[in-house]
Amino acid sequence: MSLRKRVQAESILFKALSAAVYGIDAYLVEVEVDVSAGLGNFLTVGLPDMAVKESKERIKAAIKNCGLDYPFQNITVNLAPADIKKEGSGFDLPMAIGILGTNGTLLKKDLNDYLFLGELSLDGSLRPIKGALSIAVAAQQKGIRKPGAAAGQRPRSGRGEGHLGLRVEDPAAGARSGEPD
Repeated sequence: MSLRKRVQAESILFKALSAAVYGIDAYLVEVEVDVSAGLGNFLTVGLPDMAVKESKERIKAAIKNCGLDYPFQNITVNLAPADIKKEGSGFDLPMAIGILGTNGTLLKKDLNDYLFLGELSLDGSLRPIKGALSIAVAAQQKGIRKPGAAAGQRPRSGRGEGHLGLRVEDPAAGARSGEPD
């Protein structure tokens, strides 16, 4: 087997959509997660600020505390577009969704209709993020049918409290269980 084919076989890629706020406007961010053989390094690229870089610890604890498997492999997260600074903890959920998608925990692979945002607490519950209204408008303009939101956005989004686990009101839960729309 050639080196290129062996590297492709050992590397798993998963994508999830998120969003960020720049001023008062929001824009979509594609969160690409690659898991490959290695010593368990976690690297985030795409101009992340310190809160985004620190998310690796929240994500790891949240996944483990929800009773799910966290891969002890190299994880690379790309936040695209890479030329705009990403700020805040709202990328925790899409990054965790990407990690779970690479290890087969999610049964639904096509999440293009979903927009994931939220800060993860260490127990896997979701905390509200800033800019949810601008993000909801941007999602609607881009045709995203199912924008997810954290617990603090419940009155605006109409969704219940979120949790990385199996709660039905969490947009990730339907994706995880493979339930139809």
